[in-house]
Amino acid sequence: MARVVIKEAKGPYTLQEGDKKKICMCGLSDNQPFCNGNHGKTKDEEEAHLYHYEGDSRKEVRIEETTGVTG
Repeated sequence: MARVVIKEAKGPYTLQEGDKKKICMCGLSDNQPFCNGNHGKTKDEEEAHLYHYEGDSRKEVRIEETTGVTG
């Protein structure tokens, strides 16, 4: 089963002041749970927009509301 996990953080969490190891908060690190700097990909994201990352590509996801009954 696939899951969509929404992350809003654009940078890592530092455990202690001066600590070189940082925890990934953006979800894009290839070295989970540690940060590898991939959060740099998020620097130009717009607030209240949804993005899908796969490998080195990023796509903006648009969700449209519809009315009526479907089935």
